[in-house]
Amino acid sequence: MVNRSKLKGVGVVLLSLAIAAPAALSAPAGAASPADIKIGVITATSGGLKSYGDAYNAALDWGLKYYTGGKMSINGAKLVVTKKDDGGDPAAATAAFKDMVGNGTKIIVGTASSAVALTLAPLAQQNKVLYISGPAKFDGVVSATNKYVFRSGNNSTQDLAPLAGIRPIKGKTVVLFVEDNAFGAGNIAAAKALLGPQGALFTEIKVATTATDFTPYAKKAADAGASYTFIAWSNALTAGGMFTALKQQGAFAHSKPITGLAGVASYDIYGTIFDGTSAILTNSYFPGVYNGAASTALAADYAQNNQTQDLFTPTGADAARMIVQALTGNTGVNVDTAITKLQGFSWLGVKGRMTINATTHQVIQPMFLVSLNKSGSHYVPALIKTIHNVGQ
Repeated sequence: MVNRSKLKGVGVVLLSLAIAAPAALSAPAGAASPADIKIGVITATSGGLKSYGDAYNAALDWGLKYYTGGKMSINGAKLVVTKKDDGGDPAAATAAFKDMVGNGTKIIVGTASSAVALTLAPLAQQNKVLYISGPAKFDGVVSATNKYVFRSGNNSTQDLAPLAGIRPIKGKTVVLFVEDNAFGAGNIAAAKALLGPQGALFTEIKVATTATDFTPYAKKAADAGASYTFIAWSNALTAGGMFTALKQQGAFAHSKPITGLAGVASYDIYGTIFDGTSAILTNSYFPGVYNGAASTALAADYAQNNQTQDLFTPTGADAARMIVQALTGNTGVNVDTAITKLQGFSWLGVKGRMTINATTHQVIQPMFLVSLNKSGSHYVPALIKTIHNVGQ
């Protein structure tokens, strides 16, 4: 005999489920489908590092399209990219990072500021998400003790690799003229590690990041009586004023300047400042320094769209290649699987052969020694030497 009171109770339950199910199955308007893969981008697109973030973002967009054959999807799973401007501020970057992790994002890339990258690296480990740092150069952003963090660019030690052949250096004083921040500290450490064993002596000049008058710092550099003045500067908005002050105070009269060739917008400024100084310029990339399938395709696409390649163009493009590698056969975004796929991965990127060190997650890559030469009314870079496999 059927118990009608029990059936009545079941009917109420079934009715409740029938009412609840559509609400549970339906997604808010505009929400990503379950198959979509969320990619978070956090970098500076305002402030002194804006040009770095802009170049990175443009190349990342290009790379995701190029390496997915224009589909912006992997194995049918759509890539949904969300970008946040951190303005070089660790607090803003942290807030963006937490928001992304909270909405289910498992791959986060970007970061032009070393201070920001050093803040986000432990958060990636705590939340077990893949974080691929970009232009930020402090060596310690990646380490063998944090498997969740990689980088797609180079570090400060790699920046200095082209300086290994400087002569004479034994007993010579090198002024280390840097910003008083994580980027500057990384460059001091890298310079001492590279040139110290060769007998170089050092004078450190740390410039406050809030400084607007560089004359006192420049005079100190000029008075140091050094053979070389090594300048590490990340703030593109103040670089011109800083270099002008060094020149005006006579810092390069008897001291050979050493610095990294910055973005395209700085070529004429650097060329004018360093004219007649025999400056030593290291470099991680300039348009046309390497010819390969990816660099040729990028150059053609950028020319067609009136875009300009810049210093951190390969950093964005290589981040895209790493994202695609991490997700191939892994559209469920298992982070441990993504890490395994990236460790030891090697590819021919925009600037040449790139290989991820399986232990440290630094990228072994080519670096360059260059010069700036006058061409008409402008200065253009020219390759002096390529140093292969830097960072092994």
